[in-house]
Amino acid sequence: MMKIVFATTNKRKIEDAKKVIEHEGLNIEVLSLSDIGFNDEIEENGTTLEENSIIKAKVIKNFCNRNNINYTIISDDSGLFIKSLNNEPGIFTARYADEEIKKDSSLPKYECVNKVLRKLEGIDDRSAQYRCVITCITEDNEYMTVNGITNGDITEEIIDEISYPFFYLVFKPVGSNQTMNKFSDDELYDTYRFVALRSLLKRLSNKQEKKLRVE
Repeated sequence: MMKIVFATTNKRKIEDAKKVIEHEGLNIEVLSLSDIGFNDEIEENGTTLEENSIIKAKVIKNFCNRNNINYTIISDDSGLFIKSLNNEPGIFTARYADEEIKKDSSLPKYECVNKVLRKLEGIDDRSAQYRCVITCITEDNEYMTVNGITNGDITEEIIDEISYPFFYLVFKPVGSNQTMNKFSDDELYDTYRFVALRSLLKRLSNKQEKKLRVE
């Protein structure tokens, strides 16, 4: 069985990868950073999703090399890009209102959504994209990058009970009559992160099968 290290401690991301593996019938085992004993903070100081995903992959690859762990590494970065806001929040999606909340502790955890809605007041073009980039470094140091995108629009208000991820509350994919927080597991399987995961994991599985046939 092929083993890969997903450069995350996020349980939801690990479960997403496992869901793809099970759904596609792939012979892959996913390990988290906790499984390999990596506990350090990774400084994501890139200016794009691609740069941040590469930064994380390289840090984990170097850690694995130092500790004689010879597995394929994958890392992801994702964000919401709103056309009329010059692609904000973009790479800052996960921390878009952190500064405001630090200054005013009474603000809700979903202040990031309120911030976007305020900025979009009076703007007709509310088109947006959710994007995911996954970088892979294989055991033999081959680099691969895949992308997943879901196009949609930002609604004018929050109409549902608050839930995480917060921006899903106001992101309505093209062709859907509901925001992404209402999506079923099957519907989410065709959105940006799953598209990218599915593409990469199937490529890795095919690569491994070809390698085994040659050997």
